[in-house]
Amino acid sequence: MRIGLLDQSIVYEEETAQSTLAKTVSYAKKADQLGFDAFYVSEHHLIDQMAGVSPEVLMGYLLAATSTIKIGSAGVMLQHFVPYKVAENIDVLANLAPDRVIVGVGKAQGGNDQVVKVLQRDAFQKERPFDEKYREFVGLIRDELPPEHPYYETITLQPVIDTKPEMVLLGGSLESVALAHETTSGMIYPFFANGDRDALHTIKSAFQKGSAQRFMVAVTVALVSSEVEKRAYLEQLASYTVHFISGKRLNFADETSAKAYQASQSEETWIEMKSIGAIVGTKETLAKALQEFTEYYQITDLVLHTPHQPYAQKEQLIDYLATKIELKRGVFL
Repeated sequence: MRIGLLDQSIVYEEETAQSTLAKTVSYAKKADQLGFDAFYVSEHHLIDQMAGVSPEVLMGYLLAATSTIKIGSAGVMLQHFVPYKVAENIDVLANLAPDRVIVGVGKAQGGNDQVVKVLQRDAFQKERPFDEKYREFVGLIRDELPPEHPYYETITLQPVIDTKPEMVLLGGSLESVALAHETTSGMIYPFFANGDRDALHTIKSAFQKGSAQRFMVAVTVALVSSEVEKRAYLEQLASYTVHFISGKRLNFADETSAKAYQASQSEETWIEMKSIGAIVGTKETLAKALQEFTEYYQITDLVLHTPHQPYAQKEQLIDYLATKIELKRGVFL
C-alpha cells in the first residue's frame, strides 16, 4: 500500500499566508524523510483560510525542497485555464524532477461564481466541456493528440518531456471513471467529501474493471487523545452543499457561509448537510481502524486529508503512522 498526504495550506488563527506556506514546506520535508509516497497540494480561489491557490507554483518549490517523495496536484482545476499553458507548467516540473511529478486534475470550481468569472474573463470562446479539455491536456503531455485534433500537425509541447508524469483524474462518478479509462489515467476518489461507502465500492469496482492504473482513495484521518475529542472533531467536519435547480452545486465548511451564499443567489437553491468520510482515533485505535478500512475495501493507495488540524498535529499524525506502517513497503506492523 502506498500512502500520500494532501495539504491545502489552511491558514489557522494567528498564522499568515507566509507562515502557513512555510509550514506546508516543512510538513512535506518531514513526509519525505519518513518515507511517504507522495505529497499533494490543492487549488482554491478567493478563500481567506487557504493559501494554496497555485498548485503548480507550490509543487516546484516542494520538489526543490525534498529529495525522493513524489509531489502532486490534487488538483489543477482545468476548466479555468487553457490546457496548453497548464501542460507547459507541468512540462517544466517534469523535466526538473523526472519520475517525481503526479498531475492530478479536477473539474470543480475551486471557488465561488464571482472568482470563476474573474478566472475565465478573458476567454476567447465559449467554455469547452471539461472532458474535451482534459483529453487535449493529456494528449499534449503525452504527445498523443489524435490526427483529427486541430493542433495535431502544428502544435507540440516544448521542451519535450522525456519522462512522462503520472496523470490522475479527481472524480467520484461513473462518468469520471469512463474518462479515466479513455485517457489511461489514474483516479483519486474523494471519499472524504461524503463518506459514502457504497459509492466507494461501486466506483472502485467500475474503475478496476477497465484499468490497471492507480485508484487512490482520499480520506480524512486524524489522531486524537480521547473519544470526546474525536466527537468534537467529527462535528467540525460536517459540510454544507448549496444545490441549484440547474444542477450546479458548491460546498461550504459551515452552515453560516452556505446560507450567506444562498441568500446572494437569484436562482432557486437548497442546502444539504453532509457528514464526511473520516477515520479518527487515538494512538490505541487509529492504526487498526485504518488497516480495517483498507483491507475491507482492498485499497492499495491512500491519500490522507487532514483538515482542521494545525501543523504540529499533522506532524504528530505522520510520526505516529511511521511507527505503525512500514512506509516503504506499505505494510502495517
